[in-house]
Amino acid sequence: MTIVRPHLLLALALGMIASGLSTGFVFADEGHDHEAMKAEQKIADTLATLSPADRPQAEAQRFCAMMTYKRLGAMGTPIKLVVAGKPVFVCCKGCISGATKGGQETLKTAEKLKVASAALAKLPAKERAAAEAQKYCAIASNNFLGSMGVPVKMDFAGKPVYLCCKGCAGKAQANPAATLAKVEELKKAGKGTGHDHGDHQH
Repeated sequence: MTIVRPHLLLALALGMIASGLSTGFVFADEGHDHEAMKAEQKIADTLATLSPADRPQAEAQRFCAMMTYKRLGAMGTPIKLVVAGKPVFVCCKGCISGATKGGQETLKTAEKLKVASAALAKLPAKERAAAEAQKYCAIASNNFLGSMGVPVKMDFAGKPVYLCCKGCAGKAQANPAATLAKVEELKKAGKGTGHDHGDHQH
C-alpha cells in the first residue's frame, strides 16, 4: 500500500492553487474577462466600418441616444441621424422614428452621453463597466453617471454604488437598503433583451 504523506498533499494543493486549477474561480474570472474583451472587440470592429468622420463621433457618444443602455456597435453598425444640424447616433433602425420625433430632446441626450462617456473613461476598466451597467445615479436617477464629472463610488454591504456627485452621498447613506434596491433596478433595466424604448429613457 502506498502511503501519501500529508506534507506532500499540502505541496500538491498549493501548487494547484497557484496554477488556478484547484477551485476554478480563477478560470471563471478569466472567462468573464475574455467574454468582455470579445464583446469590446466586436464593437470596435463594427465601429471601424463607419466613415473616418463618423467613427470618432459615435465613439464619443458611445451609447444609443434612444436606448441609453445600448452600446453603439453592439447591435450592428450604428445609424447616423442629423438633428438640428448635428449628428446623432442610434443603435438600430427601430430607434429612428423615436429619435427623429424627439428632436431637441434626442440631441440633448446625445450630448449628455458624450459628456458622461468622457468622464467615465477616466475610471479603471472594471469600474467603468460597473458604472455603465448602473448607468444612472442611484439618488438623482435622471442623471447619467459621469454627467457631473467622475462619479462618486460608495460601498454598501460589499456592493458598489455609484452617485453622480458628492451631494447625493448623504441621501444614499441615510437609507442604504433603498439605495441598493435602486441600483439593482437600474442595472436590471440595462439587461432588458427586448427593443424597449422605455428602458429608463429621459
